[in-house]
Amino acid sequence: MIAMKLGWAVLEGICVWLTLYYGSSGALALAAALLVLPLGSLPIHLFLRKRLRVRVEAPAVVRKGDEGGVTICLENPTLLPALRIRCRVTTRNQLNGESCTQNVMMWAFPKRERRTSLRVGSEYCGRIRISVEQVKLYDCFGLVGVRCGCTAEAHMTVQPDTFPIRVNLIPNPDSQEDSDSYSQERPGADLTETFQIREYVPGDSMRQIHWKLSGKFDRLIVRDPALPITRNVLVFWERTGQSGSVKRIDAQAETVVSACRSLSDSGVQFTLGWNDTDSNVCVLHEICGMEDLVGVIPRLLCAAGRKDGVGGASLLVQTRPDALCGHMVYIGEEPCADVLQMQRLGHVTALLCGESPLEGSIPFDVGRYREQLGEIDV
Repeated sequence: MIAMKLGWAVLEGICVWLTLYYGSSGALALAAALLVLPLGSLPIHLFLRKRLRVRVEAPAVVRKGDEGGVTICLENPTLLPALRIRCRVTTRNQLNGESCTQNVMMWAFPKRERRTSLRVGSEYCGRIRISVEQVKLYDCFGLVGVRCGCTAEAHMTVQPDTFPIRVNLIPNPDSQEDSDSYSQERPGADLTETFQIREYVPGDSMRQIHWKLSGKFDRLIVRDPALPITRNVLVFWERTGQSGSVKRIDAQAETVVSACRSLSDSGVQFTLGWNDTDSNVCVLHEICGMEDLVGVIPRLLCAAGRKDGVGGASLLVQTRPDALCGHMVYIGEEPCADVLQMQRLGHVTALLCGESPLEGSIPFDVGRYREQLGEIDV
């Protein structure tokens, strides 16, 4: 755009010089045309500014380090062309605050849709917001700009790389364990309840044989034991006290999702929560299976953190004491002082990725957190 403006200025200067020095009528006509052309396109652009439409198309999910193909679609429903359009596109990771702005040059022929592609990705997990924040119409030299009223945005989730965490639920004698319901999707080890009745196959335990039904059908029938569902678990991500380090935020996010995945794979139903630092509220979701967890991850990866403000543990204790339970996993960087108050109803396992120690916590760092958190007791 700058090169076009400089080219126009040089050409206009040459024409003026030729007119003044040689009295060239051709140079005078060209100089006048160079002045009229940008101004002549102004009425067209004023007409188009409220009629152009823009939208953004982006893949729902990409992996860390990969780039997804994002398409900017500009539709011109009129009979007038727009030959030079500048779209300002901003991509922002809503989890860690990383952002990038670039200008995309386009054009739109009458009654046509123009599509332009660009690549968007991140080395860190998070929810990426791709927004067309400004659309401007320019003349062929880029001198006079008219701002359009159209904007658009789309979102893309950069998935965390989960890692295996073995989460051991330690019986808590001071809290009531909720195991009165059983999984409908998978068998377990509770022989007092039956998951399903089926025919015997080699390798089945003799303890599983249903002798009464076997005698009735004259063949061996076994019953699979049920899997008790434990709901007395809370996984909470503290978003206050964050240093802003993108590597620490990434490590915490992967730890949260990996711990939740481990619980879900074990048939444990639990509550996933974090504090919304913008509105100072606690966000809580009941996770009953992997489908629930996958559905909530995009919102989890929008949870921007802050260095100062009301702590998540404080909000949880003060506004949602009903969420406190027998088994709690607290993940953060700088622990909130009220995290100790969470222990009044159950055991709190604190996983901290910061520099401030907390007695009894499990520290981890951005370089070795996968090895440090291979197994935790909750």
